[in-house]
Amino acid sequence: MQIAYDVYLDKVLGGWIGKSMGGAIGARFEGNKGWIEISPDGMFPEKMPPNDDLDLQVLWLKVLEEKGAALTSDDLADAWLEGCWYPFNEYGIFRRNYRLGIHPPYTGSFTNQFWETGMGCPIRAEIWGYAFPGAPDLAAAFAEKDGTLDHTEQSVGAEKMLAAMASMAFFVPDVRRLAAMFMHYLPEGTEIEKLTKEAFRAHEQGLTLREARDRLMVLAGNPEACDSRTNVPFTFLGLLYGGNDLTETMLAALRCGYDTDCTLATAGALLGQIIGAAGIPQTLKEQVGDELVMGIEYRRGEMTLTALARDTARIGVLLSLEMGTGTTITDAPEMKPFPAAATAPSTSITVDYHGLPAAAPGETVEVSVGIDGVVAGEQAVDITGPDGWTVVPQSLRLSAVDRSRPVRITAPPAPSAWPMKNIFTAALGAGGETTRSFGIAGAGLWRLLGIHYDALPDENDPVQRGRRMQHHFVTFDKEYIPEPDPDIETLFRDWSVRLGRPAVLFSHQHEVAPERIIGMDGPYCAYFSRTVICPDDREAFIQTGNTDAFKLWLNGEKIAEMDEHTYWSPNNNTFRVNLRKGENLLLLKLLNRGSGIRFTLGFRECRGAHGGWPGTEDWMVDLADKPI
Repeated sequence: MQIAYDVYLDKVLGGWIGKSMGGAIGARFEGNKGWIEISPDGMFPEKMPPNDDLDLQVLWLKVLEEKGAALTSDDLADAWLEGCWYPFNEYGIFRRNYRLGIHPPYTGSFTNQFWETGMGCPIRAEIWGYAFPGAPDLAAAFAEKDGTLDHTEQSVGAEKMLAAMASMAFFVPDVRRLAAMFMHYLPEGTEIEKLTKEAFRAHEQGLTLREARDRLMVLAGNPEACDSRTNVPFTFLGLLYGGNDLTETMLAALRCGYDTDCTLATAGALLGQIIGAAGIPQTLKEQVGDELVMGIEYRRGEMTLTALARDTARIGVLLSLEMGTGTTITDAPEMKPFPAAATAPSTSITVDYHGLPAAAPGETVEVSVGIDGVVAGEQAVDITGPDGWTVVPQSLRLSAVDRSRPVRITAPPAPSAWPMKNIFTAALGAGGETTRSFGIAGAGLWRLLGIHYDALPDENDPVQRGRRMQHHFVTFDKEYIPEPDPDIETLFRDWSVRLGRPAVLFSHQHEVAPERIIGMDGPYCAYFSRTVICPDDREAFIQTGNTDAFKLWLNGEKIAEMDEHTYWSPNNNTFRVNLRKGENLLLLKLLNRGSGIRFTLGFRECRGAHGGWPGTEDWMVDLADKPI
């Protein structure tokens, strides 16, 4: 395929203008899950806000400029930790995991049960399409390197689809045709595929926008405002019902609500690219302006959208020549080449986990350690780790034929302390010229102090009396053990005897799941304790996800009492606490009043650097558990 440089540049600029426009219009409505009606005159805010939809893509452009086609997921991850402080939702999970030594794609799945299908990576798709015009498979492949930082298959598939669409939108100016060409990137049989197809079907059947939105929500909607499974289909509703009019597209996407800055920005970027900067009405361009507004630490030499488009187009020209993408960009000016560092190493080490990248004392994690690239003869790879851990085998003999071998890594059964962070190193060659570090997260260690229930109903309660044959009962305010100062050692020992095994519950992904050690059905009250070791005195946030009532004490002081039955998310409740240097004792009371419970607990920093809101703080990775 062939495209003139001036046309290519104009379409890239149109995409970045549309991205900025949609983000600005939708930002103040983000999280509003109602039906949103505004007039065109009231679309724009008084001041253009920064938007993570664009910020991270600007950072990715920096990595492309430095690494070119040799770019890896780790390069993106390193740039994120250095140049982007954002720890929101799945962003924070990525940052936590990478700081624990866990690499992509596992950074996108580990401890990310709630946000793995977030919108955080579908909104980063444009840079890959712009960098690979007319090469949709390459655009999708690089989008996957990006998306797996903080997401799993549904969101990653959406980013790949949108990146491929942006790649071909330079040549195919039709949203329906583009979507049909690349719908296959959405994982088959998933909610996001189902709802995206339904968005197009609803429009084809003549439903109104509101009827189409209602159909999607009833079929497979979910309450998380920033989930890709609903918001990607909402993005397409905006494009379909807005036609080729940018204003109507913005208003249509906005009406659907939910993650409005993302749906509007993605729709605006695709339509802005299709019509090009020259085709965007001047009245809209004046509202957006040319300033590149960013909320992260990283800054470019020229902070304008015009310069951003020019620099993006340079990367597209260089990559099309270097990689032989099949697209010719004619009449391009002479471009400064990639730096010498933009080459992939001849040999690299790979590490793949067989299961969770986490362990409790005495548990074994299986990995495969391998070599990618050039392998001259037989090569030795040596693996080292923290004291007390056992690695079998410690040395591997790998070759071009036998490139990968399984390794069993076993945690010490009785450590003096059990840290969250445990780093290993795989080194290739006698002098360790090529190395790869990787982490195994330490699981939280909880002691069960008892399972209790009321076998008989409250005789003064006619409802309970009527259910006495089918139900057990439980009372939130009843002290089944002395609160908050039980005899932990005695209770733990007694319940270990009752269970016929140590009454220990391991928390690999922040979860406290009583059903792993008990099988009783019906209501009950469970008590657990955990001792967390902190390296210094500090303020912290404890974030809990719960579906039923609970009470929580820290060092004998009650910090939480929530009597509720609700939908689980990992940040349902947040409590500001003071951790002291050394040991900190948690006592947890959980109620199951229905057919099961879900509870998670994690620690976030409390530094106050970005307003003091818990979601702007990183998860802690430097705590340890006192072994049981």
